[in-house]
Amino acid sequence: MVAACAHKNSPNEELEPPPDPIALHVKNENFLDMNVAVVANGVSRRLGTVSGNGAGTFSIAYNVASGQLITITATPIGGRGYASTGGLSLSPGQVIEFRVASQLRQSAVAVHDP
Repeated sequence: MVAACAHKNSPNEELEPPPDPIALHVKNENFLDMNVAVVANGVSRRLGTVSGNGAGTFSIAYNVASGQLITITATPIGGRGYASTGGLSLSPGQVIEFRVASQLRQSAVAVHDP
């Protein structure tokens, strides 16, 4: 015996495509490699690593940032402290530019439309 599952879609029912992910560009001006993470609702999700004096691009699913503040952190591998963007409120399609300074406390962030 075979069981089947049927779904009836209304002709007026259209699915909205999910919002584009949020682009994150990190410029690391520190000589140490950095682990980059996004923090939402107290949960940290590692995005990847940016090498010393290098740059990296990451994407954050919009549902992670939807309706809440997020924070981007950069933690040096083999060093102390961390750089943080502070709380960011984002709209779909926006871009985050995070500059990790050689002195971590002097790091800066900018959010803009593409």
